[in-house]
Amino acid sequence: MAFGRTLALALVAALCISPLAATAQTGAGARLDYATKQLHNKFVLADKDKDGFVTKEEAEAGNMPATAKNFDQIDTTKRGKVSEKEIQHFMLNRMAEKAKAPPSH
Repeated sequence: MAFGRTLALALVAALCISPLAATAQTGAGARLDYATKQLHNKFVLADKDKDGFVTKEEAEAGNMPATAKNFDQIDTTKRGKVSEKEIQHFMLNRMAEKAKAPPSH
C-alpha cells in the first residue's frame, strides 16, 4: 500500500511541477503519461459537439464512467459541462486524497 500512496503523490507532483514531467518515461511518469493520453482520447471521442467540453450525457455515452459518476463534483462551476483540464484536476485531487489516507489493513 505504501507504494500506491507514493505513486499517487509522485503523479500529483509531476503534473503540478511541470507539464514536461508528465512525459517522463520512468515508472510513475510513464503510467501518468499513459493515463493522460487515455483520458484525452476518451474526452475527444465523448465530446460529440466538439466544443471542448463534455456534458454528463456525453460522458455516459462516451465511455467515461468515472466522469459521469462524479460529474457534479467535477462541475464546480455548475455549467452542466466540464473541460478535460477540470477532469484531470478532479482525478489528481482524488488520487492525492487517497494517497494521504492511512493504509487499511
